[in-house]
Amino acid sequence: MPHSKSLRVCSLTRTLSSYLPLAELQALLEQHRKEATIGDTLLVVQHASVFTVGKRGSAQDFHTDPEELRQNGYEVHSVPRGGETTYHGPGQLVAYPIVNLRQLGLGARAFVERLEDAMVQTAGCFGIQARGGVPGKTGVWVGERKLGAVGVRISNGISSHGVALNVTTDVSHYRHIVPCGTPDKEVTSIQKELQKGGMQFDDLGVGGSAAGISSPPTNSCKTQQDVPHLLAVAEEHLVRCLARVYGYTYVQNIETKTLLPTGAR
Repeated sequence: MPHSKSLRVCSLTRTLSSYLPLAELQALLEQHRKEATIGDTLLVVQHASVFTVGKRGSAQDFHTDPEELRQNGYEVHSVPRGGETTYHGPGQLVAYPIVNLRQLGLGARAFVERLEDAMVQTAGCFGIQARGGVPGKTGVWVGERKLGAVGVRISNGISSHGVALNVTTDVSHYRHIVPCGTPDKEVTSIQKELQKGGMQFDDLGVGGSAAGISSPPTNSCKTQQDVPHLLAVAEEHLVRCLARVYGYTYVQNIETKTLLPTGAR
C-alpha cells in the first residue's frame, strides 16, 4: 500500500504528563499502527519531571540515588528505548513518532538521522546553529553543549519513543545524572542559547497550513517577556520540521479522544 504522506499530530503540551500513562498510550498506538487501524501519528508532550533509563543506561548514570530522587518528587523509570539515561520535564518538548518506517522507506539509521535533522532545523528557526550526526555522540549539539536527545524503539518496522528538545527547560535537573553518557558535556536549551546570543524574537506568529511545511519561518528571540511563548513557537516549528524531513504533505491535528480507533477507546 503506498504511503499516504499524512501525519496525525496530537499535542499534549498544555499540561504536564506523568510518564507511565504516556508509555502505555504509546504501546497502544504502536499496536494499532502495526495492525494498520490508525495512520502515522506524532505525540508531542511535556512531561512532569522524570529520569528515564534506556537499554544502555545503568545505576552508574546517577549522581543522586534514584530513591532519593523519588522522595523529592521525581519519577524514575527504566524504558525499552535505545540510549542511556536522560531527563524529561517542564519546558522540554518530547516528540513521540509512532510511524511505519517501511512505508516511509527508511531504515533505523536514516530514521534517527532525520530526527536529529528536524531538531537542527527547529533550532535554526531561532537563529541557533546546531548540528547532529556528531561522531561518537547522539542527539543535537550547539558547540559542545547538548540541546536535544534521541532515543527510539523500533519493533516490526514501527517506531516509538523519539526526541527531547530543551526549550525553556531548567537544565539544573541534569546535575543528578550523567546525561546520555556524556559526563563532561554541558546541557543547554533554546532559551539559554538565545540569551547568550542576544538574539531578537521578531515574529511569534507561526501559524499556517500544511502547505507551509516546506519553509518554516526563521524567527529569533527578543526579550524576557517573550520567553513564555517560546515553547509554543518551538512546538510548531518542531512539528513542521518533523513533517518535512519525513516527506509528509498533510498534517492533521487531532484530539486525544480520536487517537485510537472507536472500538479501542
